[in-house]
Amino acid sequence: MRPLKLKIALVAIAVVAVEATHLVKAAEPKVPVAYFLGQSSDPAHVPNNLPGDATDVVVAKVRVLGRASWMGGRHGEGITNDILFTRVKIIEVKEGTAEVGQVLGVRMGLRNDFREFSYPHTPDQLAQEYAVLIYSSGDGLRRLAAFPISSSQYVDWQTEVQAYERQRGKPGYRE
Repeated sequence: MRPLKLKIALVAIAVVAVEATHLVKAAEPKVPVAYFLGQSSDPAHVPNNLPGDATDVVVAKVRVLGRASWMGGRHGEGITNDILFTRVKIIEVKEGTAEVGQVLGVRMGLRNDFREFSYPHTPDQLAQEYAVLIYSSGDGLRRLAAFPISSSQYVDWQTEVQAYERQRGKPGYRE
């Protein structure tokens, strides 16, 4: 009976060790990403995480047409794996098939990715032109590729957005 209890204890310890390893990996912070790069950047030469089923890849300079919209509905109805949706206007095509002046609806931010990401939000950010990598995925929807950025770049973006939101929340503010 004693060897059986020892075996059970060893199996239990092994299971706990494996589960602990998975928890540690899940708790590790992921590198933040940006979906829009400064216009001087060339997304074709920046590492990204295009999925294997990506087609119709376009590298372009774009202007964002309004703030990004949350893809979850008011009460969470219609939630998909995409977090945000916006429209972009093609200013210049660097690679791929798209036309200057074309307006595309694109999605960004994946719910199952669990990482911080930046995108144009403030009026100053929305007024700029950006380099992007747009692709169509297996479901036929257009998405923006994510590009790794440093934690300090993310913090700078977040600080600018928070300052804008504080100002925007004050009485009498007009855009």
